[in-house]
Amino acid sequence: MTGCHRDMSSWRRAIVAGAVALGGAGLLAACGSSSSSSTTTTAGSGSSASTGSGGGDVSSRLNALTGNVKSAQKSTFQAVYTSTSGGTTSTVTLAQSPPKQLFSSTDPSGSTTSLINTGTTTYSCSGGSGSTTCTSIGGGAAAGALTSLISVYNGSAALSVLNSWQAVIASHVTGVSLTFTDETIAGQPSTCAHWSHQGDQATYCVTSTGVLAKVESSGGQSFALTSYTHAPPASIFAVPQGATVVTLPGGVTAP
Repeated sequence: MTGCHRDMSSWRRAIVAGAVALGGAGLLAACGSSSSSSTTTTAGSGSSASTGSGGGDVSSRLNALTGNVKSAQKSTFQAVYTSTSGGTTSTVTLAQSPPKQLFSSTDPSGSTTSLINTGTTTYSCSGGSGSTTCTSIGGGAAAGALTSLISVYNGSAALSVLNSWQAVIASHVTGVSLTFTDETIAGQPSTCAHWSHQGDQATYCVTSTGVLAKVESSGGQSFALTSYTHAPPASIFAVPQGATVVTLPGGVTAP
């Protein structure tokens, strides 16, 4: 069971890494003690609108993002990201063709950790340099891991942060700025929200199809989409060719 423990720990670390990549939500904590005043938001076109009691401009942009994110939850796609934190860069791949799903993270050494739902079985895989071991994990642990990863890396995580920002703006916190821009990221039309408060800054971008496109924070962390397709290859949802497959005995579940 030692190898299984290593596999499960590795993808749990990947979940934590994803949460760190989306750490811009922590900026909200600094806003709680600030005094009240009116705040202005700026749309991508450069026009300004006071949020006041209505916040129409912010609400309309967030409502549009909400619709995009919801449409992506059941869609088929493959998204590849570059994640940078603490001077270390890794490659993250997220794919789904319901019920099939994939999460994969490759560090600078070439070591890869992945979760693969083939549609019938879920595997935790790890390895590098041509040697990969995949453990059939199944059960609630696998489903919970994939759910956690998807909520971190798809647009719904960003949407949660954006809605929190909207709540702060509605409270008229002093010195808060939330602006929107329209950008093209990895060839995908995207809407970006740029937050700043007392020197802290963060940017969250979501594609028109509802997938997370970019996260940047003043701490130097970044997470950016580098490629995207609506047609992932079927092979991406299969155990890698040549991998050693470990099946847990009946009645035994991964921790």
